[in-house]
Amino acid sequence: MGRLVYVMGASGVGKDSLLDAARVRHPDWLVAHRYVTRDSGSSENSVALSVAEFSSRRRLGLFCLTWRAHGLDYGLGIELEAWLSRGRAVLVNGSRRALPDARARFGDALLPVLVTAPEAVIAARLRGRGREDEAGIAARLARHRELAEALPEVARVDNGGTLAETLVGLGALLEEECRA
Repeated sequence: MGRLVYVMGASGVGKDSLLDAARVRHPDWLVAHRYVTRDSGSSENSVALSVAEFSSRRRLGLFCLTWRAHGLDYGLGIELEAWLSRGRAVLVNGSRRALPDARARFGDALLPVLVTAPEAVIAARLRGRGREDEAGIAARLARHRELAEALPEVARVDNGGTLAETLVGLGALLEEECRA
Protein backbone atom coordinates (compact mmCIF):
# COMPACT_ATOMS: atom_id res chain seq x y z
CA MET A 1 0.00 0.00 0.00
CA GLY A 2 1.24 3.49 -0.82
CA ARG A 3 1.11 6.63 1.28
CA LEU A 4 -1.57 9.29 0.97
CA VAL A 5 0.20 12.56 1.71
CA TYR A 6 -2.68 14.72 2.86
CA VAL A 7 -1.43 18.30 2.50
CA MET A 8 -3.24 20.95 4.54
CA GLY A 9 -2.61 24.58 5.35
CA ALA A 10 -4.17 27.99 5.53
CA SER A 11 -4.58 30.16 2.48
CA GLY A 12 -1.27 31.74 1.47
CA VAL A 13 1.10 29.04 2.74
CA GLY A 14 1.69 27.88 -0.83
CA LYS A 15 0.02 24.45 -0.96
CA ASP A 16 -0.84 24.69 -4.65
CA SER A 17 2.63 25.98 -5.57
CA LEU A 18 4.20 23.16 -3.56
CA LEU A 19 2.03 20.51 -5.22
CA ASP A 20 2.74 21.95 -8.68
CA ALA A 21 6.48 21.89 -7.97
CA ALA A 22 6.24 18.32 -6.64
CA ARG A 23 4.52 17.22 -9.87
CA VAL A 24 7.32 18.67 -11.98
CA ARG A 25 10.34 17.68 -9.89
CA HIS A 26 9.14 14.31 -8.60
CA PRO A 27 7.13 12.53 -11.30
CA ASP A 28 7.16 9.36 -9.16
CA TRP A 29 5.00 11.22 -6.61
CA LEU A 30 1.47 11.24 -7.95
CA VAL A 31 -0.43 14.49 -7.35
CA ALA A 32 -4.18 13.96 -7.43
CA HIS A 33 -6.50 16.71 -8.54
CA ARG A 34 -9.54 17.75 -6.54
CA TYR A 35 -13.05 18.09 -7.84
CA VAL A 36 -14.69 21.36 -6.79
CA THR A 37 -17.96 23.16 -7.47
CA ARG A 38 -16.28 26.30 -8.80
CA ASP A 39 -13.92 27.26 -11.56
CA SER A 40 -10.45 27.59 -10.09
CA GLY A 41 -8.66 28.65 -13.24
CA SER A 42 -5.00 27.74 -13.47
CA SER A 43 -4.17 28.51 -9.84
CA GLU A 44 -4.82 24.98 -8.60
CA ASN A 45 -4.98 21.42 -9.85
CA SER A 46 -8.72 20.84 -9.83
CA VAL A 47 -11.62 19.84 -12.01
CA ALA A 48 -14.56 22.23 -11.92
CA LEU A 49 -17.97 20.58 -11.64
CA SER A 50 -21.44 22.02 -11.41
CA VAL A 51 -23.35 21.28 -8.20
CA ALA A 52 -25.49 18.79 -10.15
CA GLU A 53 -22.41 17.02 -11.60
CA PHE A 54 -20.81 16.82 -8.17
CA SER A 55 -23.98 15.40 -6.61
CA SER A 56 -24.31 12.84 -9.37
CA ARG A 57 -20.70 11.68 -8.98
CA ARG A 58 -21.15 11.44 -5.20
CA ARG A 59 -24.28 9.28 -5.66
CA LEU A 60 -22.35 7.05 -8.08
CA GLY A 61 -19.60 6.50 -5.50
CA LEU A 62 -16.91 8.17 -7.61
CA PHE A 63 -15.38 10.03 -4.66
CA CYS A 64 -13.39 8.43 -1.87
CA LEU A 65 -13.61 11.61 0.19
CA THR A 66 -15.78 14.73 0.08
CA TRP A 67 -16.15 17.85 2.21
CA ARG A 68 -17.84 21.21 2.16
CA ALA A 69 -16.00 24.48 2.81
CA HIS A 70 -16.75 28.12 2.11
CA GLY A 71 -20.04 27.17 0.44
CA LEU A 72 -18.36 24.81 -2.05
CA ASP A 73 -18.16 21.04 -2.41
CA TYR A 74 -14.75 19.37 -2.71
CA GLY A 75 -13.93 15.77 -3.52
CA LEU A 76 -11.10 13.36 -4.15
CA GLY A 77 -11.76 10.71 -6.77
CA ILE A 78 -11.60 6.97 -6.27
CA GLU A 79 -8.72 6.81 -8.75
CA LEU A 80 -6.30 7.69 -5.97
CA GLU A 81 -7.16 4.41 -4.22
CA ALA A 82 -5.94 2.54 -7.32
CA TRP A 83 -2.68 4.50 -7.22
CA LEU A 84 -2.23 3.71 -3.53
CA SER A 85 -2.86 0.02 -4.16
CA ARG A 86 0.14 0.09 -6.50
CA GLY A 87 2.40 1.29 -3.69
CA ARG A 88 2.65 4.89 -4.87
CA ALA A 89 2.95 8.07 -2.83
CA VAL A 90 -0.10 10.19 -3.67
CA LEU A 91 -0.21 13.85 -2.70
CA VAL A 92 -3.53 15.64 -2.29
CA ASN A 93 -4.64 19.11 -1.30
CA GLY A 94 -6.85 18.18 1.65
CA SER A 95 -8.88 19.95 4.29
CA ARG A 96 -8.69 19.88 8.05
CA ARG A 97 -12.49 19.47 8.08
CA ALA A 98 -12.19 16.16 6.24
CA LEU A 99 -9.14 14.88 8.13
CA PRO A 100 -11.18 12.62 10.46
CA ASP A 101 -12.90 11.04 7.44
CA ALA A 102 -9.54 10.64 5.69
CA ARG A 103 -8.11 8.94 8.78
CA ALA A 104 -11.10 6.57 8.92
CA ARG A 105 -10.89 5.72 5.23
CA PHE A 106 -7.11 5.44 4.75
CA GLY A 107 -5.84 4.45 8.20
CA ASP A 108 -2.09 3.86 8.35
CA ALA A 109 -1.65 4.81 4.69
CA LEU A 110 -2.53 8.43 5.57
CA LEU A 111 0.27 10.91 6.21
CA PRO A 112 -1.24 14.26 7.22
CA VAL A 113 1.14 17.16 6.54
CA LEU A 114 0.57 20.75 7.58
CA VAL A 115 2.28 23.30 5.33
CA THR A 116 3.37 26.34 7.30
CA ALA A 117 5.21 29.57 6.63
CA PRO A 118 6.09 32.62 8.72
CA GLU A 119 3.17 35.02 9.03
CA ALA A 120 5.08 37.81 7.27
CA VAL A 121 5.57 35.55 4.24
CA ILE A 122 1.90 34.54 4.20
CA ALA A 123 0.77 38.17 4.50
CA ALA A 124 3.02 39.19 1.59
CA ARG A 125 1.67 36.35 -0.57
CA LEU A 126 -1.92 37.28 0.25
CA ARG A 127 -1.26 40.95 -0.53
CA GLY A 128 0.34 39.89 -3.81
CA ARG A 129 -2.80 38.00 -4.83
CA GLY A 130 -4.86 41.12 -4.25
CA ARG A 131 -8.03 39.24 -3.26
CA GLU A 132 -8.27 40.32 0.38
CA ASP A 133 -8.10 43.65 2.16
CA GLU A 134 -6.06 44.03 5.37
CA ALA A 135 -8.96 42.75 7.51
CA GLY A 136 -9.25 39.69 5.27
CA ILE A 137 -5.51 39.09 5.51
CA ALA A 138 -5.67 39.34 9.31
CA ALA A 139 -8.48 36.77 9.29
CA ARG A 140 -6.42 34.43 7.09
CA LEU A 141 -3.45 34.77 9.45
CA ALA A 142 -5.69 33.96 12.41
CA ARG A 143 -6.83 30.85 10.53
CA HIS A 144 -3.19 29.88 10.00
CA ARG A 145 -2.52 30.11 13.77
CA GLU A 146 -5.71 28.18 14.51
CA LEU A 147 -4.70 25.35 12.18
CA ALA A 148 -1.23 25.07 13.71
CA GLU A 149 -2.68 24.92 17.23
CA ALA A 150 -5.44 22.46 16.32
CA LEU A 151 -3.09 19.90 14.74
CA PRO A 152 -0.13 19.53 17.12
CA GLU A 153 0.44 15.86 16.20
CA VAL A 154 0.62 16.46 12.45
CA ALA A 155 3.96 16.57 10.59
CA ARG A 156 4.91 20.01 9.33
CA VAL A 157 6.74 21.31 6.29
CA ASP A 158 7.88 24.93 6.28
CA ASN A 159 7.23 26.66 2.96
CA GLY A 160 8.66 30.03 3.97
CA GLY A 161 11.75 29.70 1.79
CA THR A 162 12.14 28.43 -1.74
CA LEU A 163 9.99 25.67 -3.19
CA ALA A 164 13.17 23.65 -3.77
CA GLU A 165 13.93 23.79 -0.02
CA THR A 166 10.38 22.83 0.83
CA LEU A 167 10.49 19.87 -1.56
CA VAL A 168 13.69 18.65 0.09
CA GLY A 169 11.91 18.81 3.47
CA LEU A 170 8.86 17.01 2.12
CA GLY A 171 11.06 14.36 0.50
CA ALA A 172 12.89 13.76 3.78
CA LEU A 173 9.57 13.43 5.59
CA LEU A 174 8.30 10.91 3.02
CA GLU A 175 11.51 8.90 3.20
CA GLU A 176 11.35 8.79 7.01
CA GLU A 177 7.66 7.82 7.03
CA CYS A 178 8.09 5.12 4.40
CA ARG A 179 10.86 3.52 6.49
CA ALA A 180 8.74 3.51 9.64
